[in-house]
Parts: sequence; C-alpha cells; structure tokens
Amino acid sequence: MKVLVHFNPQYGKCPNCKAAGTLHRSRSRNMWEQIMRRTTIFRVYRCKECGWRGFRSTLIVTKKSAKNVFVYAILVLITAFIARLVITKIAM
Repeated sequence: MKVLVHFNPQYGKCPNCKAAGTLHRSRSRNMWEQIMRRTTIFRVYRCKECGWRGFRSTLIVTKKSAKNVFVYAILVLITAFIARLVITKIAM
C-alpha cells in the first residue's frame, strides 16, 4: 500500500487560470527557494499561459490511501486500548 504517490504537477492545472498542462519547472531564484527545493517535497513551477509562479507538491495522498491509513490508525488505537485493559487487569 502506497500512502504517498509521485505526481508530476506539469500535467495538472494551474492554480491561477485553471489551464491544464501549462505548468513547467522554474529555476530557484533566491536562497529561500533553494532551501525549500532541497528540504521539502515542493518545487517551483510557472504557468505558460498566465505567468503564475509558485510552489507545487510533487507527492499527493490519494483518497484510497488516506482511507487505509485512517483504518490502520483506528486498529492501532483499539489494540492499544485492549492491551491497556489487559495490562491493568494483570497488575491488579
């Protein structure tokens, strides 16, 4: 089960003009953008149509994977609760 899926924003829509397939990678202009590029999952993109420039994520969480993570988290909580009950019952 993959929780994070690699996504190429170039095939997505521009957040400003909503045009599809117009984003392309842009170079980092300053130190802040270089730090963001090297330490996070965000990269700088520019829209060919409207000129928008900003950060887009290269990884996404799908609905199915989010649902699976939620189910596993609930199972872990239930298991921890049962283990706590058993341990406190043994300790008495």
